[in-house]
Amino acid sequence: MNEETLPCSEKLAFSTSKEAKAAATVAYYQHGTKLKVYLCKHCGLWHLSSE
Repeated sequence: MNEETLPCSEKLAFSTSKEAKAAATVAYYQHGTKLKVYLCKHCGLWHLSSE
């Protein structure tokens, strides 16, 4: 399975949890959106989730 066929290929991806948390903080301050960060089991990178 290559990168383009992963279920997460359309999501923003971050190398570290620190980068993902920073993006979540920016989203909260700019848009009022509370996002959680999680480590993806498919690609091994960090993504954001509204759930």
